[in-house]
Order: sequence, then C-alpha cells, then structure tokens
Amino acid sequence: MNFSKLTSLLKLILLKLVEEIERRINEKNGVDGKDGFTSSLYTSLKFIVLDQVDDIVDQTVAYTKKQIDDLANIIVSKTSIILSSLVYILIFVGIIFLTYMFFAISLALFLGDMFSSNYIGFLIVGGINVLILIMLHFWGKKAIAGSIQKQLSKIVSNKSLPE
Repeated sequence: MNFSKLTSLLKLILLKLVEEIERRINEKNGVDGKDGFTSSLYTSLKFIVLDQVDDIVDQTVAYTKKQIDDLANIIVSKTSIILSSLVYILIFVGIIFLTYMFFAISLALFLGDMFSSNYIGFLIVGGINVLILIMLHFWGKKAIAGSIQKQLSKIVSNKSLPE
C-alpha cells in the first residue's frame, strides 16, 4: 500500500490549520505577522507538525504491515493443518474403499459359487450395498457432516501455531 498521497494530504491539512491558527491569533492580537520571533515560532510549529505526521504515518504503516504478515502466517498455518488432515483422510478413505471392494468381490464370488451362479452372488452383494446407501442417506448424513465439522473445528482450534 502506498500512503504517500494520504501523508501529503494530511500534512497539507495540518499546515493549513497551523496557518489559520497563526492568522487568527495575529488578528486577535493586532499583529501584522511581520514579527521575526512570532514567524519563527510558527515555522518551528509547522516543522514539528510535519515531523510528527511523518512519524505517525511510518509507525502506522509498520504496524499495518506487521499485522498483515501475522495474519498471513496464521492463514498459512491453519490452511496447511487443514490440507494435511484432508490428505490423510482421503488416503485413509481410499484404502478403506479398496479393502471394501476386494472383500465385496470376494463375497460375491463366494456366494456365486454357493448358488451356482456368479450373477446371483453379485446381485446379493449389490443389494447389500444399496441397503447400506439407503441407511446412510436417511440416518448418517447429519451424523457424518457433524462429525467432519467437529473434527475440523478441533484441528483448527487445538493446533498451536509455529512461532
């Protein structure tokens, strides 16, 4: 972010304010503004104002940059924790899926041998899968979503941030 325009505008406003104060004080005291001490006093005041404005802007910019960097570090840390957990879960679910598929095919072939027809074995295993899907659809949707949300909340809130 570039604060140079804002700084210049703030300096201009403050200088105009000091000049207006100088003019009103001189008007009130009946001084025409030619006094060397008074003009040097107001010039010194202007330099003090400009110096203070520069310091305030520099401190504000440094503080803002630090806050943005801290926020970026927090976001990166939390995102990496979530993504690593997500990758772990996907690998775990993938292995469970492959294991289930092998067991399902084995069960289908076994039942096919028992009933003397592979089609019947695969139909029975397919029917069992359809029943499991129906039960998950009606009873497990909220439980699974709640469990995932609870786990992600726990991951985000309990992991400490690297310093």
